[in-house]
Amino acid sequence: MDYGFTASVEEEFDEIALGRLAWPVMMAKFYYPFHESIITTTEQAKKATGERLLGVDPASGLPVFARLGRSGPMVQIGEYNTENKPRFSSLQGGQSIRTISLDQALELFKLPRDLGVYNEGPVSVGSGRYGPYV
Repeated sequence: MDYGFTASVEEEFDEIALGRLAWPVMMAKFYYPFHESIITTTEQAKKATGERLLGVDPASGLPVFARLGRSGPMVQIGEYNTENKPRFSSLQGGQSIRTISLDQALELFKLPRDLGVYNEGPVSVGSGRYGPYV
């Protein structure tokens, strides 16, 4: 923690309270450098996904990546574009974005799979955030 920064901000607040400093001037002096830091950090965070190209999905011809997503380590088939969204699957316990192979990644996309019909309705099995489901 930068105690000098905190002390200088408190002094500037005192100057504002005494009418010797306009608060918009003080805020602009703080905000614009801070905003630039936010932009830089955000751009660097996007690069820090650990994205690794595993190969190409033989069924679709799309690239397969392992990377870190919002919900943790995952694999994806395809890339972001205006026409199609990529398919995602979370890694299972013991798997890592550094070591997962293309074959292991493709296994994660075997679900959802149709099991058949029950009471005149389709039954399928899938895998979600909390594990497998029917």
